[in-house]
Amino acid sequence: MALLPIVAAAGSGSGDLVVGLLIGCVLGVLVGPAFRSWQAYREWADASREVRLADRLLEKMEIDADLDGHVPTDHAVPTAGRTRWQVRR
Repeated sequence: MALLPIVAAAGSGSGDLVVGLLIGCVLGVLVGPAFRSWQAYREWADASREVRLADRLLEKMEIDADLDGHVPTDHAVPTAGRTRWQVRR
């Protein structure tokens, strides 16, 4: 693509519009994929950070449960008519 004829066309009345549109399209085609890949990388990095934070929180909760002497069970069910949870035995 020769840039000189495009720039020379800018001397006419609608040349500025044509040059602006062409430069905008070229920049959009070149910058668009780079921006999308950067955005995907940022999302991946943020999601990885959230997963690490969640893992650390779960580890701390397990350590606290062990220190309290609480043995976690899978038999926790809500009692009828109450708002507190009871452990089924």
